[in-house]
Amino acid sequence: MPNIFLIGRPGCGKSAVFRIVEKKLRDGGFKGEFKRIDDFPLLKQIFDTDVKNKRHRPCPEGGVKVTDDTVWDDLIKGLDKQALEFQRPDRILFIEFSRDIYARAFKNFSPEVMKNSLIIYIDASFDACWARNVRRVQEERGRGLDSHLVSREEMEKTYLHDDHEKLQKHVKTPILIVKNENADLEKREEETERIINKVKGLLKVQ
Repeated sequence: MPNIFLIGRPGCGKSAVFRIVEKKLRDGGFKGEFKRIDDFPLLKQIFDTDVKNKRHRPCPEGGVKVTDDTVWDDLIKGLDKQALEFQRPDRILFIEFSRDIYARAFKNFSPEVMKNSLIIYIDASFDACWARNVRRVQEERGRGLDSHLVSREEMEKTYLHDDHEKLQKHVKTPILIVKNENADLEKREEETERIINKVKGLLKVQ
């Protein structure tokens, strides 16, 4: 089964894309398993063990600021290890993360994980993502994958700009760019069909 990378700023709509794919494929008769992994649990582990704040520091408004740039490489290596362990012939694995330099991030994934994969970049403005980031933390209140707060300082430093437009020069994996400015992606039939057609095309190569 394929691996589907969901990338974009925190709050861009990665969870919405996951829900779209899961529902559409289930409605179409797909019987396999869906699995999501995210690098935040790995990041939290680093924070919890970094008691002397050598790699991060808390932010006054909530969340943290990463101060050691090698953290980002360590996280992707951790995601890659998990992804290798989760490969199953009846499972679609979703791998979610946000970065400023995606070309650097994808260099840390093994060929086995990148094989027969799809990258979906969810394109939403910084301001829209920040507002959703704050709102979802308030709504989730510690429940589930999306309940962690990315500090404003971290958002501005790490996620204000990224290199997604140049990423195809660095990876052979097909990339689908999806617009999600108004947080209504699940209601936009044209965009959802683009996503599903790409995923179904990937499944046909099994």
